[in-house]
Amino acid sequence: MIVIKFGGTSVGETHRLRQAIEIVAERRERRPVVVVSALAGVTNQLVAATEAAAAGRFDEALELVTRIRERHEESGFALIGQKIDFYESFTAQLGRQIEQITSILRGVSLVGETSPRAKDLVVALGEKLSSVLFSYAMRTKTLTGVHVDSGDVIVTDDRFGEATPLMAETTAAARLTIVPESERSHIPVLGGFFGRSLSGATTTLGRGGSDYSAALIGAAIGAEEIQIWTDVDGMMTCDPRVIPAAKVLDLVTYDEAAELAYFGAKVLHPKTLWPAVEGQIPVRVLNTHNPASPGTLITRDGKPGAHGPRALAMRNGITVVQMTTTRMLEESGYLARLFDVFARHGVAVDLVTTSEVSVSATVDDSKKLDALVRDLTLLASVSVIRDRAVIAIVGRDLTREPEVAAALFRSLAGIPVSMMTLGSSGLNLSVVVDAARADEALRSIHRTLFEGGA
Repeated sequence: MIVIKFGGTSVGETHRLRQAIEIVAERRERRPVVVVSALAGVTNQLVAATEAAAAGRFDEALELVTRIRERHEESGFALIGQKIDFYESFTAQLGRQIEQITSILRGVSLVGETSPRAKDLVVALGEKLSSVLFSYAMRTKTLTGVHVDSGDVIVTDDRFGEATPLMAETTAAARLTIVPESERSHIPVLGGFFGRSLSGATTTLGRGGSDYSAALIGAAIGAEEIQIWTDVDGMMTCDPRVIPAAKVLDLVTYDEAAELAYFGAKVLHPKTLWPAVEGQIPVRVLNTHNPASPGTLITRDGKPGAHGPRALAMRNGITVVQMTTTRMLEESGYLARLFDVFARHGVAVDLVTTSEVSVSATVDDSKKLDALVRDLTLLASVSVIRDRAVIAIVGRDLTREPEVAAALFRSLAGIPVSMMTLGSSGLNLSVVVDAARADEALRSIHRTLFEGGA
């Protein structure tokens, strides 16, 4: 069995849906399980509808829902319309889902606010609608597509908006729902991004969670491979929208891919890889718009013999918090007290550097920054540097490659650096620069490391 996941841009238009179905058809012998995102833009529309309803603008919310319905009906007619019985069955199921959205939004409008639970219930319906559409459309290609509700498979805790999957329960549920369908030569189709808590409430895994869903399902069924179909040829040496000369990476390790995802590479959701790592399942990144491309294969060992820099990633919206005090000198436990403040405020730290009397840390949660700084000033003198970007050089054995640091300094000549870190694993060398000059810095580093520039 394999898991095939299609992102929103891969199913956003009717001709893309047809192409995705052809991709599934070509892999039918491998017993595929399909996971789909909402059609491109639909999740944003559902969020906007929820906000409009909470603000008392129910007519505006209803108009957005009507647009969503019409879009799915149009795609459904184009794909299924020649088989009128399929189309009528599809529109009936679509109508029930739309009625559910409308009912929830009416309730939100009446109370004048939305709870995290209600918001999850609404936004999850984007994936439900697309998975219903995809499963019906597959039948026109003599594929026995069967819609499976992700809420019946992915079991989570009750943390609405960013729920944590419960893997043992998810594995048991997947073997009761997905595996029997596959054994009957059916192709299960599920929406990504959402699940259901033990108490029965619909939960979401956070934006971008459809990749995560695919990996969870792959691990639960013991898939031989997880395929992530997106709109680029694979993981690349850099974002091709910034660096047109970026090259596709054929093989990378789980660790390399995870670092790139965490530090801004948009090909994979940062959480995608841990279920695959746990199950030692290869992950392949492929391009729906260019199916002939071999893509990138992510495995435990990656490319044999590869070392040094492999790729760059960039993350914007970073703030540097600098804490300075002489009380750090020879005082055990002082750093623990500093970072306990971050923990109490629920602010995650990305990069850290320390000296005898100062600590610098990067954060990307500016909403909690004022309260965090207020409490940190009880322990140290604090300064805040906003509007920064992290550029991560990811590779293997970077600590053994002294020329990498030298090349980095050459490429950053004239560009001020706020921080620099190199982990002991030699996997990630990161620099923090002014966001206004981040693209310039990224181009210069890529030219030096990957294009043979001076």
